[in-house]
Amino acid sequence: MPIHLQICTTGDYSDDYSDGVIHFGNVDWWYHNRGHASVRMATRLAKRVPTVWVNSIGMRMPVPGKTEIAWARYWRKLKSLTKGLRRDPESGMYIYSPLFIPLYSSTMLRINGWLLSLQVKIVCWRLKIKHPSALVSMPTMTPAVERGKWVRVVFDRCDDFTTLPEADKEQVWVLEKRLLAISDAAAYVHEGLMERERDLVKQSVLIGHGVDFDQFVAARPLEEARTPIPTSMRDLHKPIIGFYGGMDEYRMDVELMIKIARHVHPGTLLLIGPKQMDLSRVLAEPNARHIDQVSPNELAAYAAHFDVGIIPFLQNEFNEMCNPTKLKEYMALGYPIVVMRLPAFKPYESLIYTANSHDEFLAKLDHALKENDLSLIEKRRTAVAGSSWDKVALLVANLLAVR
Repeated sequence: MPIHLQICTTGDYSDDYSDGVIHFGNVDWWYHNRGHASVRMATRLAKRVPTVWVNSIGMRMPVPGKTEIAWARYWRKLKSLTKGLRRDPESGMYIYSPLFIPLYSSTMLRINGWLLSLQVKIVCWRLKIKHPSALVSMPTMTPAVERGKWVRVVFDRCDDFTTLPEADKEQVWVLEKRLLAISDAAAYVHEGLMERERDLVKQSVLIGHGVDFDQFVAARPLEEARTPIPTSMRDLHKPIIGFYGGMDEYRMDVELMIKIARHVHPGTLLLIGPKQMDLSRVLAEPNARHIDQVSPNELAAYAAHFDVGIIPFLQNEFNEMCNPTKLKEYMALGYPIVVMRLPAFKPYESLIYTANSHDEFLAKLDHALKENDLSLIEKRRTAVAGSSWDKVALLVANLLAVR
């Protein structure tokens, strides 16, 4: 959908308040997981003030033969770049695909910072945003942020990118420290990462994650029929062991997923989400299925028909500082959850099944499939009932000086 050029901010704004938010994103709206926490926040900010999601410029150059699905990554980014500036009709948020040079030396990052800063200024001019605040989820955007004039700068500290495979760890950390230094606040989803960086930023705020609680509960009520099963799931053999979300090679445990598929056969291992990695070995299993990305608003209708929700993550350095949004959504649905043990899951260990090895994961999966304690459903839901994306977005809006 093309943009309307005469979008205008209403109300009188001073330099103390923002009349728009530029969100330097960590994913590309056109092909990554739109259920990411940063996207959930941005779409809610867009209901308060004009918000522009600037698609990620990445942190590493895909290398054929080394990086999974490298050529597919090139092609999807090229397609994204052709879209320019558009508006999402559902959320009202603007999506901008910036032109940049996909090289990540310090010199090229400075050049990309100049290019990106110029493009953002043009976007603000077109949308008549005069006093923007910056919400930054990707450290490679730091040179552009440093060149801008902002009411507030907030670092959306959603991951520790120094642990990203194939990225230049030292350079990323330099960028992260620069961004922390210029930010008015950093918003964290992981307490351990916040404590580690508390002295590097003016204000640290633990925002955690929200959940569309009512939507997920309604999709799987206790005493009524669930929402109708989607067409693409009707022929799947039970039990359905399900996962949804972004799938990257540095996050997902391929060997474990293969073992799960073989362990539950003739039941189904179902993966829902955009292919951001090579899943061919997993999908070679006769009972493994993949459904491409679905809208966050439709996700509950799919996930409600899992028998067990799983998070088969690698126990690696990157995931040590992660906090998957899907955990609270699984808990709102109420069914059993099996995960590899990571720090983010510790507060909920009495309500979920955690494992430290593949064999233990499969054993816990067997226990989950036999679970018959209905009180656990209510306990899981109660544990996350107070969370909401609206509350998270309000915290971030206040940090950004959005009225």
